[in-house]
Amino acid sequence: VRKDVVYQTAVSPPLPLDLYYPPNHVAGEPKAAVLFIHGQAPPEILFDAKEWGQYVSWGQLAASIGLIGITFTYRSSHWFSKLDEVLADLEGVFTAVFQNAKAWDIDPNRLGVWCCSGGAPTGLRLALFEKRQQVRCVASYYGRTDLTLLADVANDEANPMPPVTTPRDTLEAFSPLRLLRQEPNPTSLPPLFIARGGADDLPGVNASIDAFVAEAIRKNVRLELHNHPTGEHGFDTDDADPHSQHIVRQTLTFFQTYLL
Repeated sequence: VRKDVVYQTAVSPPLPLDLYYPPNHVAGEPKAAVLFIHGQAPPEILFDAKEWGQYVSWGQLAASIGLIGITFTYRSSHWFSKLDEVLADLEGVFTAVFQNAKAWDIDPNRLGVWCCSGGAPTGLRLALFEKRQQVRCVASYYGRTDLTLLADVANDEANPMPPVTTPRDTLEAFSPLRLLRQEPNPTSLPPLFIARGGADDLPGVNASIDAFVAEAIRKNVRLELHNHPTGEHGFDTDDADPHSQHIVRQTLTFFQTYLL
């Protein structure tokens, strides 16, 4: 593992990434890599996201199947009010990977992306629509794909989530569903793996996934859908049952299929 490589110096403190290499890796041999984009939370929670067991484990799993796992910490969106900052950080990760591909033994034309939850809007935007020439495949776990639903649920007095202050047109602009609807050549998009928790109780998550999947099918996108009927938000860490384990294994197979 190569730890704490700084990729973003424009903020304080600088933002780091970790590289997980296969145990049999030979220096100088380029390998495919998977970038793991974590979800969203307040800054006092996210400051060390790449050190969480979830991302250490995903990095190790990627390395165990012959890939380079790239985990990193990026800034909080402050409840989707600073999406531009998140996008800048993710752009910084991609730029660092491209610029350092040779030094890090990464094949920049064989990249996979895994994102989840509140990291999906910006993660899917970059991976599916802006970096598709380098990104071979994309996985999204319980990911928000329509941020405009947040504006709707925030008006519900019974909803425990804080109100969303971001203008609706900005939420729409950062929603992968909108980008997919506008995509003129959907069959050119990278293959997509969607994991959905049937028991996910975060307002708007499953509704956005369902709309995105329906649009992807309508546009004939290469799509693999895995529904966990009893899975909660974060089922890969919180629900240690056979179906959660099956979805994780299938995710690894998905990356192997398109990257190796």
